[in-house]
Amino acid sequence: MSAPTLKRPHPELDWSGPGPVAREAGDVYFSNDDGLEESRSVFLAGAGFPARFNETPTVVGELGFGTGLNFLALWDLFRRTARPGARLHFVSVEGFPLRREDAARALSAFPEIAPLADALIAAWPSPHLGPHRRVFEHGRVTLTVFHDTVAAALAQMDFAADAWFLDGFAPAKNPAMWSPALFAEIARLSRPGAPAATFTVAGAVRRGLAEAGFAVEKKPGFGRKRERLEAVYQGAAAPPRVTPFPRPRSVSGPVAVIGGGVAAASLVEAFARRGVVPDVFAEGGWAAGASGAPLGLLTPRLEAADRPHNRALLAAFDFARTLYDGRPGFTGGGVLRLSEDRPERLARLAEALDDRFSWTDHDDAETGAGPGLFMQAAGRFEPARLIADLAGQVQPLDARVFALDPAGDEIVLRGAEGRALGAYAAVLLAGGWQGAALANDLPIEATAGRVGVFEAAGAPRIPVAWGGYAAPLRPGRALIGATHRRRADPGAPDAAEAALRKLAAALPGLKLGVMVDGWGGVRAAAPDRLPIAGPLPGDRFSEDWADHARGGPAPEDAEGPSRVLALSAFGARGFAHAPLLAEDVVSALFGEPAALERSGAEALHPARFAFRALRRG
Repeated sequence: MSAPTLKRPHPELDWSGPGPVAREAGDVYFSNDDGLEESRSVFLAGAGFPARFNETPTVVGELGFGTGLNFLALWDLFRRTARPGARLHFVSVEGFPLRREDAARALSAFPEIAPLADALIAAWPSPHLGPHRRVFEHGRVTLTVFHDTVAAALAQMDFAADAWFLDGFAPAKNPAMWSPALFAEIARLSRPGAPAATFTVAGAVRRGLAEAGFAVEKKPGFGRKRERLEAVYQGAAAPPRVTPFPRPRSVSGPVAVIGGGVAAASLVEAFARRGVVPDVFAEGGWAAGASGAPLGLLTPRLEAADRPHNRALLAAFDFARTLYDGRPGFTGGGVLRLSEDRPERLARLAEALDDRFSWTDHDDAETGAGPGLFMQAAGRFEPARLIADLAGQVQPLDARVFALDPAGDEIVLRGAEGRALGAYAAVLLAGGWQGAALANDLPIEATAGRVGVFEAAGAPRIPVAWGGYAAPLRPGRALIGATHRRRADPGAPDAAEAALRKLAAALPGLKLGVMVDGWGGVRAAAPDRLPIAGPLPGDRFSEDWADHARGGPAPEDAEGPSRVLALSAFGARGFAHAPLLAEDVVSALFGEPAALERSGAEALHPARFAFRALRRG
């Protein structure tokens, strides 16, 4: 049986000419005459930029991310010409993602945009399947790159593009990127009047665009190419999808966030990128509850199967790792995942994942442990410091919310004795287990646990994980974690100490002395052990979707998405998963392109439990 893969293949490049050429397709990535000027002439000017930049976020779709040159050219123009309040979303597809070092080599030919290229290379996405979001200039510029075949990627998208750059390899060399079905998807994702610019004037491309509703016109080409195409979408906007797993609705008005951990802080930062300050309610302040441990490990959820939730959570880890890099409270350096009694599983994962994951089949001198999977991109963090950095200057109101009271188009938050705490256009429940009571019938479970700080000899020099984990603190001390209890009580510290010592026995070279400190908390988890992100199912959910769940048609007048949303059930990986899921939820509240592919968002949607119950009858 062939090994699983969670990544797209890198292209093999020929560097014998002025710029890279894809060996298999035999096509160039950019013009030998002047690739940057070609991008500016064919794509930027061809799609009507800079005049197309406006006060609302400008959304540009692209086929063929390649080196990222078109994105960088547009970003450069945006910085020079757009108004201060403008924002840019760039959504692209790439089936054969370049290696970071190849992209850097290619872009070094354009010193004029070197600072932007350096920022892109520093945040270069992994080749893992699915979408990868990166934010620049504190959210003024947002990039989402889908790594997949173009047909599969477009089918997973829902947005309205203001313009398109069609920059796939030449139709004769890559016909799959220029099919009639693809042009129909581009039309579905286009705003009326959206232009599409491309270098090719092939007859199949002209006919495909015209049949999809675009008015097509030949224009003078760039360099040695005599002609290029400009097209304008003349069709209507696509109707919204009717689904039991809707994206949050756009809102205008004040927003409340309930919670004081990493999920709430991630929401605050996502709102801040859009110039909005939500009201935050957190009993006990920031870093209370499950986010209050002295140290944590940032590691990915390890699963070899290519499933929607796995794509989403690998992308979430990559986003968080990029977001935290250089921030106070985060230290990279990697984590070793011990094989325990299943080395073949981790060896398969090393092959399925990108080159930041490597299998070592011997005792590792750096860690004092092995064999296992070395996760180069993983690291450790101090929760309180990282949360404070994410939250910025926003200070929560130290108050407990007891009830949510719908009142017309608003939701009134009520505290002790029914006292009104404020009225809001949307409410986001990000309080983990402490806020589970407000999440209606969501099956959120409590998983309590403790960690301990021990005097220690023989501690590994980098963190090591297995069923537990060990991380060096300062010389002579180590953090050991974590116990797990499926209840809302982490247990007594002395009882937990014995369990932690038993966990540490997995490292024979680690000798624990006295326990000098500890922490206990309660995490929130869902029965399927996946996070929850999105609007809660409404009061009519069962009535609307019972027939569809049993194979019938979707209802024509289903209730719209709730204005109460949940970002919860992260278990032990809130710091790895919350930032991207917060970004996705907040993107929807502002009517922006999603950070997740459609199937990934559905796999994590709060309505998944109610819909499964309807399917079971």
